[in-house]
Amino acid sequence: MSAKPELDDTATAPGLPPVASGGGLATGQQLGHFRVERKLGAGGMGEVYLATDLALDRPVALKVLPDELARDPVRRDRLIREARAQARINHPNVGHIYFVGEDTGRLFFAMEYVAGVTLGDKVAGGPLAADEALALIRAAALGLREAQRSGFTHRDVKPSNLMLDGHGVVKVLDFGLVAGALDPHPVDGTATVSAHASPQTSLAGTPLYMAPEQARGEPVDLRADIYALGATLYHLVSGQPPFVADTVQELRSMHASARRPALPRGKHARTSRTAIDALCARMMAPEPAARFASYDELIRAVELASVEQTRPAGFWVRLIATTIDVMLMLVIVGIGSFLVDWLTGYGSTSQNLLLFTFVGVLQVIETTRRGRTPGKTLFELEVVSLATGEPPPLRAAILRSLVMLGVPVLGGAVALSFDLAGYDSDPIEVVTMLSFPLIVLVLLVASLASANKRAPWDRAANTVVRYRHRRSR
Repeated sequence: MSAKPELDDTATAPGLPPVASGGGLATGQQLGHFRVERKLGAGGMGEVYLATDLALDRPVALKVLPDELARDPVRRDRLIREARAQARINHPNVGHIYFVGEDTGRLFFAMEYVAGVTLGDKVAGGPLAADEALALIRAAALGLREAQRSGFTHRDVKPSNLMLDGHGVVKVLDFGLVAGALDPHPVDGTATVSAHASPQTSLAGTPLYMAPEQARGEPVDLRADIYALGATLYHLVSGQPPFVADTVQELRSMHASARRPALPRGKHARTSRTAIDALCARMMAPEPAARFASYDELIRAVELASVEQTRPAGFWVRLIATTIDVMLMLVIVGIGSFLVDWLTGYGSTSQNLLLFTFVGVLQVIETTRRGRTPGKTLFELEVVSLATGEPPPLRAAILRSLVMLGVPVLGGAVALSFDLAGYDSDPIEVVTMLSFPLIVLVLLVASLASANKRAPWDRAANTVVRYRHRRSR
């Protein structure tokens, strides 16, 4: 079953008909200091033309209300609100507004002309590679985050409103349905809903990507845009929207209660497909409270799902780094045990365990301080918290070490009990024999089972081992 074309069109609200695609401005016609070159298209909120800014001799995109709607106060208010909202957002991933004005009764605004293709056009050629789709979604999320910081909810996120320019930069466009605009300079010093904000309870958006609460006409916030962005991600990776139907009513019901189809395998690796499927599941949770609560949280999750962004360390490099750490630990413990024995004339199993624990504590401190151990430093690896992207806090670092060394240390404790019972068993030897094969096996399974290659100790501490990132903001 395929969705009807109009289900990908923007619905503006009950009582507001879509903009007609016929007629319009003629080539060479001027509005203010802008000369019309050709028509680019028509959307739910106006007609768009390629024009030349005669003052600065540069191409721009003009958004104009057609004749039949030019005197409609509701349409005029929406167009002005769109221009003002978009003009407040200064970000590389949001199309810029240059000018708003009126000429011969035609209300219009001039914005950045993005010479490229929409993500809708791009995915029409087939599903995108997993990391490419994630990079595009991350860029769109950065632009939407800036809009949210300015107090705006886009309400019409979809592939055709995300443009990819000639330099590969994603631009969020079409703020015609923006809602919840905040006045950044209120008189009383507190942010309030602007009088020009679109009522958040009005039914508006695109049915194929619309969040359930938005389709019901309920108040919406950034989580509605996150839902639509999740549906867009699904479309980019699978080649089709998550739900298709013949009517708006069917789509509304499916988005609200139907089980979203799992991503088809296609050309994607199983680990990448699983990571993106889990990401889409949270972004498109029917209840807003189950989605990401902020764009920062979403962006970190997108980066985690992307091998290109996270750059997780693979099996061999982690194995060698871990081997170096274990060998270094054993050398230090061996030297320490020798010195204690030489100075005191007495060596025991309990002393060896104490030295082993002491060296482990030093590694925990180093992981907390820099996110690296000596072995990881040699290979430019780091351990970071998924919540912050920084070295893990002390509690997480301790938990990570306990889980990693739990089984071999338990074996050492068993060996100690045998030693106390009169058996000759060195717990350090037991720890060595148990730890290395176990760590090798776990790292191998983690490398094969997940895109981010997180071992059980990383899952327990909410960390990941990746190639070192430069700290930049």
